[in-house]
Amino acid sequence: MKTSISSGYAELSKAVAQNVIDCVKAKPDALICIAGGDTPLGVFAALVEAQNQGRVDFSRTQFLGLDEWLGLGLADKGSCREMVWHHFFDKLTLREEQICFFDGLTHDPQAECKRVDGYIEKHGPIDCIVLGIGMNGHIGFNEPGASLENTCHVIDLDPVTQTVSVKYFGTPREVKQGISLGLKTILASKKIVLMASGEKKAAIVAQTVNHPTSVEIPSTLVKTVPQANLFVDKAAASAL
Repeated sequence: MKTSISSGYAELSKAVAQNVIDCVKAKPDALICIAGGDTPLGVFAALVEAQNQGRVDFSRTQFLGLDEWLGLGLADKGSCREMVWHHFFDKLTLREEQICFFDGLTHDPQAECKRVDGYIEKHGPIDCIVLGIGMNGHIGFNEPGASLENTCHVIDLDPVTQTVSVKYFGTPREVKQGISLGLKTILASKKIVLMASGEKKAAIVAQTVNHPTSVEIPSTLVKTVPQANLFVDKAAASAL
C-alpha cells in the first residue's frame, strides 16, 4: 500500500479528490463510493469545485453510499445521508438514478441490504472507494471482528463508534446499529483510497500501516488490495 503524506488537510483533500477525478475521466460511468463523516468534507468541496470549473463531468457517474446509522434519515443532523447530500450531492447536477444510498429509516433492513447488493451486482464492482479510518480501525461500519464474507449487512456498533457519534449529532443519541457495505464488497473495489487527518488519528494510522492484516483492525485489510493508497496529513502521519 502506497502512503502519501500531505502538509495539511486542504492539500490532503485535493489529493484524494484528484484520485476520484482521474477515475471518472478514465471511466465516465464509474461507480464511485465516498464515505460520509467529517474526514471527506474537504474532498466533497474539491470535487464540487472541479465540476464547477469544468475539470470533471459527473453526468454519467454512479454514486454509492458506504453506510448509514439505522434509524436516521436525511432530516437527522449528522446522518450519513444528511452530510453527503448537504455537502456533495445537492451541489452536483445528478439524476436520482445515479445515486444508490442506504435508507436508514427502512422497516426491513435485510431487504435494504438486498436492494443495495443488487445495485452493486448491476453496476459494480466499485471503481473507486474513498474510506476514512475509525478510531478503532473500522471502515464503513465494519467494526473490529467483522466477517470478511459480508456484503451489505446490518451490524451492532462498537462502543467506541457509539461514543464518537456525538461529534456528528451535536448531542448524545442512542445509535446501536448501522447498515453498511461489507468487507467483501469493499475489498473487491478496483481502487481503494484510505484517508485520515489530524493527530487524533495518528495511533490508528500507525497500527493500520504496521500491524499485520487482521479483522480486529479492519483498516489493515486494505493492504491486501493491489490498488490501495493511504493518504494522510502530517499530523495523522506523526506516529509512523
